[in-house]
Amino acid sequence: MSAFRIAAASTLVLLALSVPAGAETMAPTALNSLTAAPNVAAAQVMDQHGRVIGTAPRIQTDHEGKPAALAFTAHDGKTVVLGAGAVSFDGSVLVADSQQPQVVALNTTPNLRTGVN
Repeated sequence: MSAFRIAAASTLVLLALSVPAGAETMAPTALNSLTAAPNVAAAQVMDQHGRVIGTAPRIQTDHEGKPAALAFTAHDGKTVVLGAGAVSFDGSVLVADSQQPQVVALNTTPNLRTGVN
């Protein structure tokens, strides 16, 4: 019986060591499929091409506490709001749908007019 306890304890120790402390690994999931808004406290927001487009201070929720929208601060200081269906989350990074007009606008350079043109 003691050999069984030693084997069980060894297995538990190995399992504990195989998962990094505090690591929250999950497959990318659309925010609107989550039942509660995750704590994103200053998480990076990326587009689908891997470019960092801002940081997220919060996820807006509906009256039941489910994620409804992501409000994030873009690099130019503007607040951008996307519906929860257009954003995925993998436990640490938020990924915005690159085809959303708000995201497209962040990735385009404005046409600058000069005295010549």
